[in-house]
Amino acid sequence: MLRIIGSVSLILFNVGLAFSQPAAAPPAFDVASVKVDTAGTSAGGGRGGMGRGREIITPSPAGISMINVPLKSVIQWAYHVQPVQISGPGWLDVDRYDVVAKAAGAVPEDQLRQMMQKLLADRFKLTVHRESKEMRAFVASVAKTGLKMKESTSEGDMDIHPSGLASATFQRATVSKLAELLSGPLQAPVVDETGLRGRYDFTIDLSNVLDPTTPMGINDVIPIFIQVAQQQLGIKIDERKVPVEMLMVDHAEKLPVEN
Repeated sequence: MLRIIGSVSLILFNVGLAFSQPAAAPPAFDVASVKVDTAGTSAGGGRGGMGRGREIITPSPAGISMINVPLKSVIQWAYHVQPVQISGPGWLDVDRYDVVAKAAGAVPEDQLRQMMQKLLADRFKLTVHRESKEMRAFVASVAKTGLKMKESTSEGDMDIHPSGLASATFQRATVSKLAELLSGPLQAPVVDETGLRGRYDFTIDLSNVLDPTTPMGINDVIPIFIQVAQQQLGIKIDERKVPVEMLMVDHAEKLPVEN
């Protein structure tokens, strides 16, 4: 009986000890520079880094570099969501920043994203919450005609090679990344229900279906991308209302905390 009581006491002590231990600190970058972009003004003609020049996002195993990016793009990368899943003030799409952050060594991508979340909280005082919202979305699945993308045999990160104004070759792209890219022209979330978890090589060619001389609205663009996805990639896209997890920005500062 004393042995049983002693064992129970030890278990309770260990449980109490576990609850009394402080939570592990979230991972953080070893070195980080965050500043308002000013060079972008020459590319887009804006004040205070509000130019519309090219956004450059370059991740690596030990860090990430983001040049001339709106805060919304940084949040999107950090929380691994599509742009249309972020709800917040309009300036998130306007003001531009340069963010260069390095870890002490190579870490998994998921950990890099967690580090960026902490950096956003520290430098921009960003606070967010998630909520589910039923909304119009596009659901991607494998077409009955079969998948036309080829599984990659090479190693490395995703690479995109544009060819002209309406064609591009993709290497080592995931379907989740394809869904993210499609969410832009479709102007709605793209939910991946393909079950595909590999990396793929494919080409998207819009040259035969887009006329650059003819003005087009979103209602013209949507059926074109749905058609191209099925014919060229073997990906079927259906439009319907589904629950979508939204990232709601509760607070963010325009001027980041100095380095």
